[in-house]
Amino acid sequence: MEVKIRQMGHDMGVVLSAALGLTVGDRYERHQMDDTLVLTPVHQELFANPADWVGFRNRIS
Repeated sequence: MEVKIRQMGHDMGVVLSAALGLTVGDRYERHQMDDTLVLTPVHQELFANPADWVGFRNRIS
């Protein structure tokens, strides 16, 4: 998905499609690797719910 950097007040930002299933107020960490930006969700207790990890290995391979 291509997005365009937009002026938002004194800051810049991008508009993300509702199809991504994000919710206003969701928290993400921004990482930068050279010219690539990566957003990762902030998880307070990453391993709190074991059901969240069912099938994880299959989804990433």
